[in-house]
This record gives sequence, structure tokens and C-alpha cells, in this order.
Amino acid sequence: MERYLQGLGVSPGIAIAPALLFFHDRYDVPTYAVTDLDAEMARLDVAMRETRNDLENIYERVVAELGERHAAIFQAHLMILEDVTLREELTEYLVEHRHNVEHILDTLTKQYVRTMDSVDDPRFRERTADMLDVMDRVLRHLLETERPNLRRLEQESIIVAHDLTPSDTASMDTNKAIGLVIEAGSVTSHSAILARALEIPAVIGIVDAPESVKAGSLVIVDGSSGRVIVDPTRETCKRYVKAQQRLAARRAKLLRVTKGKPACTRDNVNVMLSANIELPLEIEHSLNVNAQGIGLYRTEYLFIDRDSLPDEEEQYEAYAAVARAMQPHPVVLRTIDVGGDKFVSHLQTLKEDNPQLGWRAVRFCLAHPEIFKTQLRAIFRASAHGTIEVMFPMISGLEELRNVKTLVSEVACELDEEDVSFDRNIKFGSMIEVPSAVMLADLLAQENDFFSIGTNDLIQYLLAVDRVNEKIAYLYEPAHPAVVRMIHQTAQAARVHGIPCSICGEMAGDALYTELLLGLGITALSMAPVAIPLIRAEISHIHLEEARTLAKQVLKMRTAKEIKSVLAERHLARAKKYDYLMAPDQFMFSDEDNS
Repeated sequence: MERYLQGLGVSPGIAIAPALLFFHDRYDVPTYAVTDLDAEMARLDVAMRETRNDLENIYERVVAELGERHAAIFQAHLMILEDVTLREELTEYLVEHRHNVEHILDTLTKQYVRTMDSVDDPRFRERTADMLDVMDRVLRHLLETERPNLRRLEQESIIVAHDLTPSDTASMDTNKAIGLVIEAGSVTSHSAILARALEIPAVIGIVDAPESVKAGSLVIVDGSSGRVIVDPTRETCKRYVKAQQRLAARRAKLLRVTKGKPACTRDNVNVMLSANIELPLEIEHSLNVNAQGIGLYRTEYLFIDRDSLPDEEEQYEAYAAVARAMQPHPVVLRTIDVGGDKFVSHLQTLKEDNPQLGWRAVRFCLAHPEIFKTQLRAIFRASAHGTIEVMFPMISGLEELRNVKTLVSEVACELDEEDVSFDRNIKFGSMIEVPSAVMLADLLAQENDFFSIGTNDLIQYLLAVDRVNEKIAYLYEPAHPAVVRMIHQTAQAARVHGIPCSICGEMAGDALYTELLLGLGITALSMAPVAIPLIRAEISHIHLEEARTLAKQVLKMRTAKEIKSVLAERHLARAKKYDYLMAPDQFMFSDEDNS
């Protein structure tokens, strides 16, 4: 019987394939008495050596495919493997109980996990997952049992799992793993990041995902809506296959007809379209869709999932590489934005009751100037290799901005004294994602080179809605009149003071809002690379003066429903007329399907 499951879409697109259930269940471990203790320890040594080889091979592959930053987690795994204390505990337990070494390893691992889980600190939960990943490998070598992996899949599959470890995502066969359905994780988890980077449709937050789907069951994943359909009927499959084919054809057509062309309105006004990226491999995707730069490079991903801070040299190499690759286009680096839903275990020591409103972004950087200045030094040095701009996240007022700029000035002076080359005309801007920043936009505009509105956070702070809480997801509404008014107020403050104002949140990549955003005064849009061809096509059929008239009408509207109805009618009329309709739900039941 057809069943619909609703989760959170973290990577858009449609995938249809049989389910492959991926488990990390603990398995039966034999228990028996031993007399030759040296032989048991020798077995352990062999298993650990084989595990070390596994991890080193994965590390080298990840370095080649994703870069050293994402391979650092496996260096941490090697450190766990080499832990002298762990070996001493195993030896002591073996001498005392004289049981086979795999039973001892399994027992100690379970004890360790219970201890870690009893501590109310996310750092320990992260370490537990890492340790389990390593110990599972050792145990499987001792048992001579093949470790479940996703490296070589026999057919195209939808991977259904409770969670995916770093090892799982790093080794995944991305040619045949065409969709992901995951119970745990977040928009910043390994699996979500990789799915977006490789354009694999993915949905997270499906409760009891592995238990809700039988192995081999046909599954449809709609990564745009967060919908998962299990055992779809023939008619449902027919609709989604048509939607998938039409989506693929239109993406290809859009890319073909828009590549190499600027985003230009019907009345010849250019709109800069840039890409949001997290991983080095997304640079190629950005270039392929003719991005006019990187509008948001999330630098915090250099800091996450590792046991030590990236030093100045590592950061410099990462920033310089993207600057060189995107020449002559600009690259906007967002300074480290840890905290909230991006937890960095070795930097934070206290669990916060409300992390989204807590010690994050520039607040964290100002509390740790030594970390912040190291990043700024790396950014300044990288600016010698391309056009780099810098924006500061979660600025809430003038004093905060000025404190940040003081540290920026200190770093510039230090590099000058050291005779280090850097761009002395580098531009600095603020992310507008806190309501107080909108209210002070006229003042902030006087001390910034540009604004970039982070609509994801602005909406959740303005409407008091946790954007990843499924219970109140319906309240997260980009078309809310208050959101529209705040975007307009910010854009107008930027215009008055002669600075550009872009949007780098999810609204930028949603064609439903493109005409309105331009009419409100937005001058540039930055989005996931996959969305750029569609937005470029949308802009080419918009007249800016008409967009401004629309914006005036929308600013007088009282409800989100009223606003979305008008925007949808206009967008659908354009998209159908010029044949670039892209959202699957919008053409799932089109006239063509019913004919």
C-alpha cells in the first residue's frame, strides 16, 4: 500500500529506486575462554593494523576527492585507534577475565558508550560516534565479517538509514546512491552536505526511517518538498517519472540556453547571480552553471568535524584556491559562523539551552580574537590571489560591527609591518539576519561596503520559528508580510547609501520570489549552484519597472497567503509561457499529464 512520509528536504530533485537499508546494528559476538593471552593480543594487533590501513586508504581518497579539510575526521579516527589507554584497558581485562579479545573489545566499547551517553554534552556524543565507527571496524576484522559499506552498489538505490557516519559518506558510490532517506542528521550533517554538493536528492528527519521501509521496496524521494513515498502505486510512479524526466530535460535546456549569458532583465538591467558553496568540489559546479562569483563561502566547514583548529596556512590555502578558481569573479567569504546548529566540539565547552540565540558567529569570534585574527590573516593573504570580499554573520548593531572592524584593522597593520602582500581595497560587509540589524540598516549602511541578507536566519528570528523544528515548520514563511517589509527596508537603506544589497538565503534560489526581490531593491542573488540556471531564466523574462510596481502592491498586502497567490500566478504564467517550469509539484498534475 502506498505510504507518504514527510521529512525535511535538504537536497532538491526527484529520485526513484529500490530501497537499500543500511544498518550499523551491533551483531552477535561470541564469548569463550582463552588460555593463550599472547595469541589473543596478536589477533588484536592484526585487526588494528588492518583497520589502520582502512582508515589511511579512506583518508587518501577523501583528500583527493573533497580536500584535506574533510579528510581530517579520519586523522581523528586514527588517533582513537592509537589510544594507549584503550590498549592498556583491553590488556588488563584480558588478563583478569581470560575471554576472547573480540568479546572484551565489545564489552569495553559498550561500557564506554554508556558513560559517554550519560554526559549531557554534545562533544561527548560526537566522540562516541567516532569511537563506535573505529571500534566497529576493528571488531569486524576480528570476526572476519565484511563491514557493510556503500562503496560498490549493484544497482541504483535509495539509501535508507538511521544515520550515516563520516566513513559511510566518504565511501559512498555516488553513481548508484541516487537518493538518501535518513532519520537523524541536520542540514549541516555529512550526508546533507555531500548530497547538496553532488546534487543527490535527500530527505532527513524521517522518524524510524529504516523500520518504515522494507529492503527492496520502491521509494520516491522528493528532496524539494521533503516528501518520501514508499511502495507508490503505478499511477504515482507514472506521475513522478514524468516529473523527473521533465525536470531533467528542463534543467538541461536551461543550462544550455543560459550558459555564458548574464542575468539580465527585459529592460536590460543586470542582476549578479552567485553561488553558495561549502566544499571545494562545488567550485566546478558553480563554474559549470556560469556563476558570476561566490556570494557565500561558508568557512566554518573548515572548523567542523575535527579535533584541532585549522591553522593559518591551511585556511590560506583553502581561501586562495577558491579565489584563483573563480578569477576574475569575486568570492565572498563569510567569517566563521559556529554555534547554533553548527557545533564544533573542541571550541565550545558548555551546552546552551537556546544555541540559535546564543554564543555563535561574531559573538564567538569577538570572544576568541586569537581564532578570529588567524582567520582574518589567512583571508587577507588569500586576497592577493583573486577578488575576495568578507562578510560578518549575525551583526546585531553598530558597536558589534565596530569591534569586528577594530580586529580587522589590527590584522591589516600586522601584515603591513610584516611586508605581506594583500588587497588593501578588500571590501567588508554585514550579513543582515537579525531584526535589530534591519532596524539599524540606515546606520550600518554607512559603515559597510555591502549588505547580504541571510533570509534563513532572519525569518526564524523575526517570526520566532525554529526552521528545523518539524512541529512548527508551517510557521516558517518567507512570504510573511513582516519578512517582505524587512527586506524592503534593508534594500532601501543600502540604496540610499550607495551600497549593493544581495540575498544569500534560500529565498534567493526560489523562482517564486525572484520578481518580488528585484522589485524590493535587491541587486544580487546568491544560491546553490543547481538553482542558478532557473533564476537566470526567470530574470530574463522580468521587467524591472513591473517588478517595482508589484513590490508596491505586495507591501500593502496583509497575509502570506495573499502574497504567495499573486507571486505564484505571475511566476507560473511566465514559466509556462517560456517553458522553464521547474518545481516538480507545480507540474505534477499538469494538463500534459492528464491528456
